[in-house]
Amino acid sequence: MLLTIITITKQDPAGLGRTLRSTGRISNDSVEHLVVTVCSEADDTSSAIRAMGSSARVIVQPTDGIAEAFSAGLASAQGEWVWFLNGGDAVHETLECGWLISLLQHTRAEVITGALQFDGDAAPRPAPPLKYQWPLVRCWLMHPATIVRRQRLCSAGGFDARWRVAMDFELWQRLIRDDVAIDVISRPFARFARAGVSERDEGRLARAEEAAVLRKYSGRIALAVGRQVLGAGRRLLQAFRLWPDGRSGRRDRRVLSE
Repeated sequence: MLLTIITITKQDPAGLGRTLRSTGRISNDSVEHLVVTVCSEADDTSSAIRAMGSSARVIVQPTDGIAEAFSAGLASAQGEWVWFLNGGDAVHETLECGWLISLLQHTRAEVITGALQFDGDAAPRPAPPLKYQWPLVRCWLMHPATIVRRQRLCSAGGFDARWRVAMDFELWQRLIRDDVAIDVISRPFARFARAGVSERDEGRLARAEEAAVLRKYSGRIALAVGRQVLGAGRRLLQAFRLWPDGRSGRRDRRVLSE
């Protein structure tokens, strides 16, 4: 199995339907779809999936915590890659199944993140400029548009249930290291369903938890910044000392000054 799509849903049959219709466009023998729901909605969720003709498999989660549901889906996933696309979110209509499968089969990266288009926005939101991407001081990697190798997620310990909203930001801090290859792609991967009336309250909680994540990993982030500065200085010195001439790897500086 190449890819597992994991969808978390609760009391949102319309949102689940939207997600299932979108994932149906990239249906493939090498793609499986897991739908994680709470016990009280298991039968209704299974019925909705059958009514849509979807082959998605239902995973029943005893509690309703988002991080626990993510972890339940991850534990049941069989794909080499995992994509968390929650109920209400959708595979972007411009994303082609063949292109995505080819990318996952041939990339040497362990994390692939694409653009995400919020409902109501005229265009996808691009990633920040390269100089602002690393170290990770804000959560610009959005899980609906990020696909990760399952083994890398498992080795990082999965999602921490102590975080109610920022569990993905906290996971990225543990998962992303200097040696992790990441593909940042401008092509849109998904559409994001806004939270509706609860968006403001969840936004406030997200900001508070993201600040707590930064405090927790401030030492690691500072060390990463220091390494970047030292590395840039070393490369700059090498650039001024090494002048290629095709034979010895150097060029006489006097020629450059003439």
